[in-house]
Amino acid sequence: MNAAARDFQDQVELSRVRAISENQEYAITFVTSDPDPLNGESRNNWGRYEIRVGDGHRSSSNWTTISEGVFDLRHGPGDHQGVSLEPWSPLTGPAAYNLPESIIFSPRGYIINQPSDFQDGVIRVIFRNKASRYPEARVVRVDMGGGALIAAVD
Repeated sequence: MNAAARDFQDQVELSRVRAISENQEYAITFVTSDPDPLNGESRNNWGRYEIRVGDGHRSSSNWTTISEGVFDLRHGPGDHQGVSLEPWSPLTGPAAYNLPESIIFSPRGYIINQPSDFQDGVIRVIFRNKASRYPEARVVRVDMGGGALIAAVD
């Protein structure tokens, strides 16, 4: 669980750096989550997200998943036995973009999602340890500036 949260935090930071250094828009797109993250079945973990690059530095209309940009907690690459990605709050993304369920970075490094995508100034991504006897999770909080912090969830 900790490793999955750190991997995601690393991808947030790397996507931000790539957006800045390549002067391109980058996105982390959430594909699947665990429909029942609290069921305790450690062999039934779910979750997938992808790193995508836009076709421009502003208002990208085409997005391509980068090589080594797929993270699947169940099947790999990036698999973590007994860890699931919880369902996230709906993300609409920036207005006029056709990329829902994504966190999108501008070439300046900040997130350009609509304010309604943020709760208390952050987008929360929760990783659940399904192998633990006690409910245990880590949340990665991604702020509007593109920073990411990991915290425990009660």
